[in-house]
Amino acid sequence: MSSPFASHLGTNYCPQDEEDAQIKDLLIEPCLRLKRLDEEIAVLRKALDKLTEERDALSTYVEAHKSLLSPIRRLPRDIVEVIFLACLPMHRNCVMSAQEAPVLLGRICSSWRAISLSMPRLWSRLHVARPTVPYNTFTFSAYEAKVVQRLKVAAAWLRRSGTCPLSISLQSSHHYDTRTSWDTPRTDPFLNILIPFASRWQDVSVTIPSFAVQALLDLTEHDVPLLESLKIAEIDVDSSIEPRWLSPGSLLTVTGLSRFSLTGGDFRDHDSSSLPLSWGNLTSLTLMTRDAPNCQIILDILARCSRLRTCKVGLAEYEGEHLQDSVVECLSLRSMEVWCSFSPLNDSGRLLSRLSVPNLQDFRLDGAAAPSNSASLLSTLAACTHLQTIGFTVEMFWSHELVDFLRGLPPTLQCLRIAQQWHPSPISPLLDDNFFVTLETLAVLPTLEELIMINNQDLSDDALLHFIVSRMPTLRRVDMKFDREMQVDILPALDSFMESGAQVSLTYTTDFGYNVSPYLGLPDSPRLGPR
Repeated sequence: MSSPFASHLGTNYCPQDEEDAQIKDLLIEPCLRLKRLDEEIAVLRKALDKLTEERDALSTYVEAHKSLLSPIRRLPRDIVEVIFLACLPMHRNCVMSAQEAPVLLGRICSSWRAISLSMPRLWSRLHVARPTVPYNTFTFSAYEAKVVQRLKVAAAWLRRSGTCPLSISLQSSHHYDTRTSWDTPRTDPFLNILIPFASRWQDVSVTIPSFAVQALLDLTEHDVPLLESLKIAEIDVDSSIEPRWLSPGSLLTVTGLSRFSLTGGDFRDHDSSSLPLSWGNLTSLTLMTRDAPNCQIILDILARCSRLRTCKVGLAEYEGEHLQDSVVECLSLRSMEVWCSFSPLNDSGRLLSRLSVPNLQDFRLDGAAAPSNSASLLSTLAACTHLQTIGFTVEMFWSHELVDFLRGLPPTLQCLRIAQQWHPSPISPLLDDNFFVTLETLAVLPTLEELIMINNQDLSDDALLHFIVSRMPTLRRVDMKFDREMQVDILPALDSFMESGAQVSLTYTTDFGYNVSPYLGLPDSPRLGPR
């Protein structure tokens, strides 16, 4: 519609007095037309609402009948059971939550609930988490009620598992309830719920306080005939309690045990090689005890583990420790992780110098940030012609050694994992732009497929992009966790790289633990991050 005021519409123009009357006259007919249109729309909307109501009722009728023909209702029960089992998490045990299977499956309909409750295998895996103890006494009654509820649910869950072998994980809090009287035996009520089902234990992982460990060790090999995997993480609440780890005939002696893990235990006057395990049957072993063994004890253990494929050990090697000249053959060993208390490169090199690991594929090293000579370790790893993955913290190396160490690794290496401490030492290597330029210039790790770095502070986004592009023919995964903010968004430049199937994950720190909000100190201060 044309208007004599078209040039002023949408502006801040203020009409003169004579123009006010002209505008009012101009709007008489349009306003009447607008009113008539609103009335017509109301009539049509009423008719539309009536049709919509009729349509919704008819649709409800049709859909209700169509649902009777739903394919899921016609599936044979055995197929439904297979689907239910496929709904369970694959990487861990099931949790007691209505947000996931199997509990969720029983909330869909009565038919599915009946099927789920009649499937023992659906309930044969369980993760039990003990609620954390409140810091104040006001909420302790609610905490106790939650504990009682969870105990009842756990017991009911396990009863539903019928006669199936069980996979169970129990997680107790480090903030454990210490109100139990000291003059009465202290027990873990959650462990007490699990023990009656010990005859069906197959895979068991428990994180429990030291006073509860003995209840586990009191079980005999006859009580756990199906046990294949046992993981014990001891929370040291009371160091005066000494579990009897070396008791003959305990569950540790069961011959079917092939995977064993112990974290936090203390053997006092003995060493971990005295554990009554069937060492020759073990395929996986983790020993991360508080009194870490020396090289010779670890070698004595490995000499008895002819079938071992994965190994993780804590190592405390003191100066002057005697080491036998004999070499221990670990022909089946594929993965090894060593945590060293004092000098990781030197001590792990000393250990591996007495090991024959021709099939080693994965080696991880962690521990104290104490640089030392890497020659002995490198000599062993260079001979591992199947080595594919290596991981370590950069603070183990002198600043001039890291590149030479990487150059000396076998050409089969495909995955590199490097972590940095939050506050790196000034004598540690810098994983900066120059480091990556050196890797490229010297063609270090030419077959690298995976690069994982944690807490990097010095590498720029542009240098990372250049390195990824230069390694595109072989590099397939990059996972970087930066201890800094983003400088440049390089992901758009890597679209074609990721479209080819490669994975790139870049994580940047956005919360540095300080607040520079201009509202700081005001009652209505918004929560702002660093600006």
